[in-house]
Amino acid sequence: MLDGLLDQDGMETAAHRFVLGGPFGAEPPATSAERLTHFADAGGLLVETSHSYAGGQAEAAVGAWLRAQPGRLGVVTEVGHDTTGADLPLSRATVHAHVRAALAGLGVEAIDVLLYHCDDPARPVAELADTLVSLVEAGHVRRVGVSNWRAPRLAELAVELAGRGHTPVAGYQFSLAEPDPALLGGSLHADAAVLDVVRAHRLPLFGWSSQARGYFARTGGRELDGRPDPYDTEDNRARRRRCRDLAERLGSRPETVALAWTLHHPGIWPSIGPRTTGQTDCSLQARRLTLTGDQVHWLRHGR
Repeated sequence: MLDGLLDQDGMETAAHRFVLGGPFGAEPPATSAERLTHFADAGGLLVETSHSYAGGQAEAAVGAWLRAQPGRLGVVTEVGHDTTGADLPLSRATVHAHVRAALAGLGVEAIDVLLYHCDDPARPVAELADTLVSLVEAGHVRRVGVSNWRAPRLAELAVELAGRGHTPVAGYQFSLAEPDPALLGGSLHADAAVLDVVRAHRLPLFGWSSQARGYFARTGGRELDGRPDPYDTEDNRARRRRCRDLAERLGSRPETVALAWTLHHPGIWPSIGPRTTGQTDCSLQARRLTLTGDQVHWLRHGR
């Protein structure tokens, strides 16, 4: 169902390119179910989670809905972190064990997209590519990819997987607000080097925190997990002001304009994390905002 859509040439056939995230496993099951159903009814295709989220409970929470409404959403999950979020060695045995547990928790025959949540720089890229391909060959996974890899390793992986007949999916932070990398806690933003690799190899990119953790809906910064807001920089405050100006002219909201900006980049699947169906609808309105090339450039650069 998803293979052709994830390729850049097939994206125009999707109802929309948003991927639904959220605090699955850390909120009441009825809240998750309502949001998942609402997203699916609006033409959504993918829900994303991780083997490590919510103390290891997130996949089971998503799986409860998938069992009740099979086939309505594809699922993206990540492996390679423990339940504290720490990186694990990506041995074949560990990865396969995590995938088997993910399949049981999600209650699916195969995971639509599996990503390494992290890199394991001590291992050759070829070894990590072989492990991913082995999961596809075993029928456990349909598409594979990585999140938070440095650009040179991502480029090497793209070549290794292409030689095995696969195009990886990439997962990075991507939004109009460019974060301070020192405050991202080890996660990586899709910077110019990463985007060069994505474009050169025509990789689908899942852009997590596409709304910059609510930055464009606020008027100031805030602490996140006890650390300063990585998005509250001088450049991003100027981008937020421009979003407000353009939203007023378009009869929209700043956060909706910022999200529409991500959709004007081919190959990007923005991940959204609404807590309510109302917030979901606010995000989905971004697909109806048509920005000019000049507006897209102005929102980012201010000229």
